[in-house]
Amino acid sequence: MKSLKISSKLFLTHTAIGLVVLVVLCTGFYIVMRDALIQRTIDQLLSINILKNDLIKEHFRRSRNDLQALELEHKFLGLYQSLAQDAPNKSKSAKNEFGEISELLKVYEFKNLYLLDTNFQVLFSTKEENVYPLLKKSADSLLRSERNLFQIIDASAYSASKKTLLYYYIPIVDKNQVVGSIWVEEDFQKVQDILLENTGMGNTGESYIAAGDYRLRSTSRFFPDVPPLTIKVDTEAIRNAFRGLSEDHIIDDYRGKKVLSVQRPIENATLEWMLISEMDFDEAMAPIIELRNYLIGTTLIILLLIVLITFFLSNAIARPILELKNTVFSLSKGIIPNQTPLTSSTDEIIQITRAINELTDGLKRTTDFAQEIGSGNFKTSFKTLSDSDMLGQALLHMRDELLILREKEIKLDREKAIALLQGQENERRRIIQELHDGVGQMLTVIRMQVDRFEGDSELKAEIKNQINNTVDEVKRISYNVMPHALIDYGLEAALRGLCDHVKKYSSITVDFTYVKDIDRLLTFEMSIALFRIVQEALTNIVKHAHATKVSLHVLDKEDEIYVVVEDNGKGFVESEVLKKDGLGLRNIRERAKLLDGYAEIHSSNEGTSIEVHIPIPTT
Repeated sequence: MKSLKISSKLFLTHTAIGLVVLVVLCTGFYIVMRDALIQRTIDQLLSINILKNDLIKEHFRRSRNDLQALELEHKFLGLYQSLAQDAPNKSKSAKNEFGEISELLKVYEFKNLYLLDTNFQVLFSTKEENVYPLLKKSADSLLRSERNLFQIIDASAYSASKKTLLYYYIPIVDKNQVVGSIWVEEDFQKVQDILLENTGMGNTGESYIAAGDYRLRSTSRFFPDVPPLTIKVDTEAIRNAFRGLSEDHIIDDYRGKKVLSVQRPIENATLEWMLISEMDFDEAMAPIIELRNYLIGTTLIILLLIVLITFFLSNAIARPILELKNTVFSLSKGIIPNQTPLTSSTDEIIQITRAINELTDGLKRTTDFAQEIGSGNFKTSFKTLSDSDMLGQALLHMRDELLILREKEIKLDREKAIALLQGQENERRRIIQELHDGVGQMLTVIRMQVDRFEGDSELKAEIKNQINNTVDEVKRISYNVMPHALIDYGLEAALRGLCDHVKKYSSITVDFTYVKDIDRLLTFEMSIALFRIVQEALTNIVKHAHATKVSLHVLDKEDEIYVVVEDNGKGFVESEVLKKDGLGLRNIRERAKLLDGYAEIHSSNEGTSIEVHIPIPTT
C-alpha cells in the first residue's frame, strides 16, 4: 500500500516535472526562433534599404553628371549671353538656345528649367507661371553660401501643394564670376518609383524618405492621396537616427502601428534625408505564430506520452527515494555528502518532507542574510546551519571581506578629497606666484621708467597704460582666486562675471543662461564647487579647444542642479587626454563626486559637451 502511494506521488511529481521541462524547452525554442525571425527580417529590410539607397544616390549622381556635362559645354552660359545681349535678334537667339536645352532636358527626363539672374529674377523658364517668389524664398533660406558650386536644393517646405519639390542649382560662370544660375526641377516620381518597389517586403512593407523637419518627402503607401509634407514622422527612433544615435528596430511608425524598421541616411552634402524601410510587426511575426501553435499541439502530444511513460516507470523510481532521503538531510545541514547512505526506514515520504522543510528554512535564512549583505547591511547577524555549513561560513567570510573593502573605499574617497583640496591649495599658491611674477615685474618696470624719464609726457602716457594693464591683471587673477560676486550675490552673478572674463580675455562668444525652478540660496560649499567646475571647463576650452562659441546653461531644479557646458571646438579623445595629464577632467569629476553628483563628458571633432548633475540634499 505504501509502495502504491509512493508510486502515485512519484507519478504526479515526474509528470509535473516533465511538463515544466517541456514548457521551458518549447518556450526557449519559441523565443530563439522569434528572435531569429526578427533579426532575419531586419537584415532583409536593411538589404532592401541599402539597395534603394544606392539606387537613389546613383540617380542623383547621374543627374548631376548630366547637368554638369551641359555646363561644361557652356550651353547654360550661351543661353544667358543670348538673353543678355543687346542685339535685335536676342529673342530669336535665346529661343533657339533654350529650345536646344529643352530638348536635352526631355532626354535627361527633368521636369522644368529656370534661368535666373544674380538677383534670382526669372529670365526664362519652361513653366508658364510666376515662380519667382518660390525660387527667391528657396534661394534666400536654402542655398548655401558657396553659390559658385553645384547644389541640390530641397524646396519642399515652400511648396503650396505640400508635395516634394527638388531643384538642381547650377551656377552660370563667365570669366570666373557668377552671372546667373540655372534651376532644374527634378521629376521626383523617378525616386518615388524606386521606393514603390516592394519586392521582399510583404503586404505591409514600405520604404519612404523623411527629411530633417521630420516630414515625409515621398508618398506614403498607406495614404497615397495625402500630400507627403502633411505627414509627420516625428518618432523617437527617427529623431535618434537623425542624431546618429543607436538605432531602434522595433518601433511605432507614423501611423502608430508597431513595425520592424531600419533607417539609413541618404548621403548627400546638401540634403538631410533619411531612407526608412519598414514592415508591420504582425506580418513579420506570422510564421512564428504558426510555429507557436504547432509547438502547443506538439507539447500536448508529448505531454500525453510523458504521462504514459511516467505511469510505468514510477514504481521503478521509488527505490532511489530512500537513498535520496539522507542526502536531503545532509543538505539541510549545509553539508555536501560524498555518497548517499542507504536506510531501512519505511516512512520515507514524511522524512523527506521534514528534510525539505528544514532545507527550505535554512536556505531562506541564508538568502535573507545574503540580501542584507548585498544591500550593504554588514552588521546583520547570521547563524550557520551547523559547524560544517560551508555555504554559511563562506557568506560570513564574504561579509567580512566586503566590510574591509568598503572601509578601503571610504578611505580612498577621503584621500581623493584630500588630494583635491591640496590641488586647490596649490592653485592658490600658483596664483600668488603669478601675482608676484606678473604684477611685481610690471610695477618694477614702471618704477624704473619713472625714475629715468620723469617729466616726459609720452613716457608718462606709456606708464599710465602699463599701470592700467597691471590693474586688469590683478583683477583677473583675483577673480580666479575667489570672485567677490560669489560671496556677495551668489552663483549666478559669479558665473556671469566668469563668462564676461572669458569674453574679455579671449575671442570666444559665450551664451549664458541661468534658470531657477525654485527660489532658494545654495550653500557656499555647493556654489564654490559648481563655480570651480565651470571655471575648469571654460579654462580648458580657452586653452585647448580652439572654439569660437561656448554655451553655458544652468538649471536650478527642486531636486538637483544641472549644468551643461558646450563648445564648437576641435574636441578630444578622453582616454588620450587622461594618459597625458587630464587633471582638468579629473577635477571636474571629483568635484561633482564630492557633492554626491556626477559629470558626463562627450567629445567629438564637432565640439565637446560637459553635463553635471548635483543632487540637492533633502532636509
